[in-house]
Amino acid sequence: MSLPPDLRVLCRRLASTSPDELPRLCPVLVNHLLRCGPVLSAPHEAKTKDTSSDVVVHIHKLKTQINTLLNGKSNNGRFTAVVLIKAMVDVGGWECLRISEPWVRGLLSILQRPGPTAMKELAIVAVTRIYSLLHGYQTLVREIASPTIPSFVNACLQLIKPPASGQPLRLPTSTVETVVNALATIVPLYPTTLRPFSAQIRAATKGYIAPTSSDDMVPPQTLRHASRRLLISLPSTAPKNGSGEEWAKAVGGYIKDCHSTADHVFRAVNESWESTVGYIPATVSYDEEPSGGSSAPEELPAWSGIQAGAERLAGLIELLVTSFRSPTKSPVAVPLGSVMDLVMRVASIVPPGPGRDDRVQLNASVGREEKDELWTALPDIYVAVLDLLLAMVSRLGPSITSLTRDILDHTVRIFKTVAHVPHAREAVYTLAHELLSLIGPTLDKLAVDSLTPLIQATCRDLLESAGYLQEPSKPVESQASNGSNNKKPQTAGNADAFLNTKADNTASPISLSPSHLSAARVLLTSFLSHLPQPHLSPDSRGLIDRTAILTADKHAMLASCLHPYRDSNGRYYASVVPFLTRAFPRDQEVEVLRSNLRTAKGGASSTESMWEPQNGLEEMLKEPDKREEETFSGLNWGTQKTDDDEAQGEPDTSGKIAPFAPLAMDIDTPFVSTGSFGKTAEVVEDTIVAATRPMSPLKRKGDDLDSGKAKKVEAEIVVKGSEEEDGSDSDDEGSIQIDMTMDDDEEEEDAEENTGGD
Repeated sequence: MSLPPDLRVLCRRLASTSPDELPRLCPVLVNHLLRCGPVLSAPHEAKTKDTSSDVVVHIHKLKTQINTLLNGKSNNGRFTAVVLIKAMVDVGGWECLRISEPWVRGLLSILQRPGPTAMKELAIVAVTRIYSLLHGYQTLVREIASPTIPSFVNACLQLIKPPASGQPLRLPTSTVETVVNALATIVPLYPTTLRPFSAQIRAATKGYIAPTSSDDMVPPQTLRHASRRLLISLPSTAPKNGSGEEWAKAVGGYIKDCHSTADHVFRAVNESWESTVGYIPATVSYDEEPSGGSSAPEELPAWSGIQAGAERLAGLIELLVTSFRSPTKSPVAVPLGSVMDLVMRVASIVPPGPGRDDRVQLNASVGREEKDELWTALPDIYVAVLDLLLAMVSRLGPSITSLTRDILDHTVRIFKTVAHVPHAREAVYTLAHELLSLIGPTLDKLAVDSLTPLIQATCRDLLESAGYLQEPSKPVESQASNGSNNKKPQTAGNADAFLNTKADNTASPISLSPSHLSAARVLLTSFLSHLPQPHLSPDSRGLIDRTAILTADKHAMLASCLHPYRDSNGRYYASVVPFLTRAFPRDQEVEVLRSNLRTAKGGASSTESMWEPQNGLEEMLKEPDKREEETFSGLNWGTQKTDDDEAQGEPDTSGKIAPFAPLAMDIDTPFVSTGSFGKTAEVVEDTIVAATRPMSPLKRKGDDLDSGKAKKVEAEIVVKGSEEEDGSDSDDEGSIQIDMTMDDDEEEEDAEENTGGD
């Protein structure tokens, strides 16, 4: 093996450069070292005497220079040595790991002695990397890892030791996070070695598990996640095969802590919830502020106040989320009943509002201020519960199918309360997509109807972010003309509100996070691909299709084409294929779809008119209970027949034509079963005949106008058909009776003429 020039340059620079100037050369030195990976990882004994002797000499020289820098007195030199050690163990493999014992001891000395924080943090990363790579070699574990890990853990615990009350941390939170991540990495790898330190680790990290505003220091979210991951990994240190039991015991303790905290936080509400697992709420005193926790080593820090209690409850629920997302050493028994009992308790707390006064019973012993604080803190607790449900569904998958319907009900109930919170909507969108992927096709019409607020919110977020929705205009109050009102003092107002500027009519995009919009787009596609389309109302399906078209969502439009909508009579609505091909003319998926979808003759030319409804997007996004009852007629949504239209005597074709499609479409696709497709073919043919009939009586042919008897019969049949029940096939039967009656009359007239002629 030839000597690489990078190795020569690296050794020469280390020898010729002063240790104080080496840190600025670290990027260059690391690049040289990474290019020497094949040489450093090759077995030294297999080298020949030709050019390999130079390789061995330079490798030995490099290791000697690193050891000299590591044991020197210069902080800059030690920092450079730590950087080079980390790079060497990454590329050197077993050849570098087997000689890493002096490096590990030198790195531990850096942690135990005073020095720069950056160097200590980098030394922790290097030692953790060495321990992770040593785990695959049992001989090296016995020689290097097992003797040095206790010293490393003790040094780490000294660095993150909780300060005295009122004292600041000795290290930045970023360094504390590095230490916690290092411990969380090596605990599953060396559980037996770290078993004696489990209690000390819990005591050192308890302040970062579920912090509150009552604490002296508020850690960042990344430090909280790392501390929870470390705490969840500690059950793996249990002796023998007891890690599964320890995990279940720990999770049960976390659930109990959640209930005990909720007893104080929810004391302003007389809860109607009853535990299904036998938990009995504790008696709460109303003479003082709600509080909990203690200063005991095994307990979480004390808290006081509703806001702090809500933060503690949300933090404990997030700890349960980490329990489901973290891997375990052995199979565990998940207490689903206890978790769902906790979810049911939190979901049953609904703040008072219009139409919801009968669903919550407030405690008269608690003041209004505490109740208001509870209502403002509920969204964060709800988001934590949604994350818990999402973690359960993601981890268990199809195994949780029996509980998905209950989870969906809780999700919809929570969504109605926190629909105004953007990050709560994002959590609901993600969870709803996972639930619909599991049980969406099996939902009945009642369950699909309950998703209407969720459908409207999803479409509203996407349309607002795209700039297609405007804020509702505020009416300007005019001055009253009576004398009593003129005597009232005039209040100051915004003069610009009286100006009808052009900016009022322009819609500005709403700022939502990319993850929020991504979750909304995925859920919009799920509404089309995972829900039974016959259970969707025409309004909901039309809103979904319009949103997909306006936002140019290819996946949603593809799902709309592959899952066409049929009315109650089994007729398909017009497809969004023209809009899809216009937005994505060169997409391969769209081309494959176009080659397999063929519309009925004359139907594709009129599909564009279906997107011109009289009701705007704002009207369609209203809640069902606040919207007037709408009927569907002709080519538009939400249009009602007026008396003038009825006086014209036009035949009612609302049962023959889809609400927002002028012509029904005969879709030739393999995604529709043969039986249903063959059945609807006759209906489509009849619909085309009805739709091509001129809509105005003045445009009919002369034969129809000359026959007064035929007009009379037709009027009688139309009146008779209008009295029949809605949703039946009376329209089709009535049209058949018209044709048969007119044919009989013509035959009688021909017979009379023939008789008279004879």
